[in-house]
Amino acid sequence: PPPLPPPPQYLSRNVVQDVRREHFSFSPRMPVGDFYEERDTPEGVQWVKLSPEEIPSRIQAITGKRGRPRNAEKLKPKEPPAAKRGRGRPPKVKMVDLLSKTDARLLKRLEAQEVLSDEDKLKMSKIKKKMRRKAKNKQKQEAKAPRAKEAKKKSKPKEKKSKPEKGKDKARPKEKKGKGPRKADKGILAQRRLEERRRQQLILEEMKKPTEDMCLGDHQPLPTFSRIPGLILPSGAFSNCLTVVEFLQTYGKAALYDPGLPPYCQSLKILGEKVSEISLNRDTVSEVLRCFLTAYGASEELCEGLRTKPFQALPPERKAAILAFLVNELNSSALIINEIDKTLENMSNYRKNKWIIEGRLRR
Repeated sequence: PPPLPPPPQYLSRNVVQDVRREHFSFSPRMPVGDFYEERDTPEGVQWVKLSPEEIPSRIQAITGKRGRPRNAEKLKPKEPPAAKRGRGRPPKVKMVDLLSKTDARLLKRLEAQEVLSDEDKLKMSKIKKKMRRKAKNKQKQEAKAPRAKEAKKKSKPKEKKSKPEKGKDKARPKEKKGKGPRKADKGILAQRRLEERRRQQLILEEMKKPTEDMCLGDHQPLPTFSRIPGLILPSGAFSNCLTVVEFLQTYGKAALYDPGLPPYCQSLKILGEKVSEISLNRDTVSEVLRCFLTAYGASEELCEGLRTKPFQALPPERKAAILAFLVNELNSSALIINEIDKTLENMSNYRKNKWIIEGRLRR
């Protein structure tokens, strides 16, 4: 049969308007199945099924951090007591109030996240540096204000005393006034421009980030599709065939990798010869495949079918189910996981290079 088209080509060919590429998720890290955790209960140690909200934090604790995830209720920050201030003293300015609205919103969102990626950590450090710099500048300005007042008070009596010496002052060359404040104004303007540029860069980076399908706010129900004309296979067998074709097109040579047998099945023998040493051909592949399915916990229906018939004589539904089981086992192998990690790393490098080039072009 001719190769099946990928989803976008099929949708464009059949002029489907309700479903687009954005409705499909190609994430290889989506949690599938039920997750259980061993907990102490009044009846003793029991396995408790985790809720969908608890699953991401447990997975992150296993893969990224050591130990159990922290209890969010215990870590709620206590409200500090209101600081007493003296009469007539202005209230203390919070550090967050020194930031712009966009930076403050971004900092609040990053602090609310339990786990931060490397990019988020970099953004948070930049915002905190900016906040410290603004706080230092504000402290300097506040420290200069009382000194300026004292200098004005001291200069008033001096001006009165220096009135008879006006003739001497006329002989001196006039000094240029206003150079200091102008330079300070230019420095402040340059700093504001730099901060605005950085803020725009952060906004662009946030807008360019890909969004997962489950995080979108405008979810729409999927339309009902009619059966594909000329399709003879049942829906389950057809979905298994699509899984196998997509796997072969995605991973290519890696799809031909031999997953092997578990260690406890390496010594299994058939007619005096080890299973791992038997050469695969049309006559031996069925029995070796049955041993593989039994070792990896396939359903009895798949295993029993190969006990009495060769793989080539099985019905199409059974063949598709066996191939889909092999694909699922290969997906969890170390070789395929490394291929996925390499692809993700290459994509992140491409995006980083793209942002660098766009930044240079803007300059």
